[in-house]
Amino acid sequence: MSLSRVSHDRLQDAIIKMTKEFITAEETKVTDFHIYVDGSKGDVTAMDDDDNTLARVHILEWEGEHNEEVYEKELRTLLAEMHGNGQFDSLNIAKPYSFVLTDDDHQSIVDLLIVDDDTIILSEDLLKGFNEEMDDFLKKLLEE
Repeated sequence: MSLSRVSHDRLQDAIIKMTKEFITAEETKVTDFHIYVDGSKGDVTAMDDDDNTLARVHILEWEGEHNEEVYEKELRTLLAEMHGNGQFDSLNIAKPYSFVLTDDDHQSIVDLLIVDDDTIILSEDLLKGFNEEMDDFLKKLLEE
């Protein structure tokens, strides 16, 4: 399910609002951004590490939606787009920092975006079979 343009823009505005105070921060802050979606209501809440609410928005398409993969896909795409456009470049936050999808207990479900000058996020498809390949490599190495 894709978001309508209106919902996409509302979600983007909430993310901008969430990060706004970190643009004008006089000192570098250490934090991550936690995003919680209440699927029963369609409410998206963004918080800092101390569970302070930074932004809240209602997404009509997510009312009654209880599929975390849907939230992850849409949020990951939006955050990557915003990051690519340089919208997080002026934040006064210590790197690395991340945008994390959380559950109702504030437990991390998945990192949506990690922002760091030296970090590259690899897709899961690229890493499929990595453990088996590494095990085979170590087995051959130990046999020699």
